[in-house]
Amino acid sequence: MKRGYVVWLIIVLVLVTAGVLVGRWLVAEVPPGELNQQPRDAAFREWFWERRTLDLVTQAGLMFAGALGVAAILPGNEDIPPPQADLHSYPKESP
Repeated sequence: MKRGYVVWLIIVLVLVTAGVLVGRWLVAEVPPGELNQQPRDAAFREWFWERRTLDLVTQAGLMFAGALGVAAILPGNEDIPPPQADLHSYPKESP
């Protein structure tokens, strides 16, 4: 296997493992009988409203990604040549 494939495989495995761990952590906080008393979507809405950190982190991440996208679209300073001195505007030295 090429080195690039190995790096991508490791990144994917780390992300999947992190997702599984976060999922188990979120499910462990909800008592087992709490979800069975209400309809499933109402329970999710209530859980999501009580734990706003996930929502706030997601919104902050989307705003950061949008700012990076706008910065990537805008032209950088490397395309603009540096200003050069106008030799005709300076007074000539008398010998």
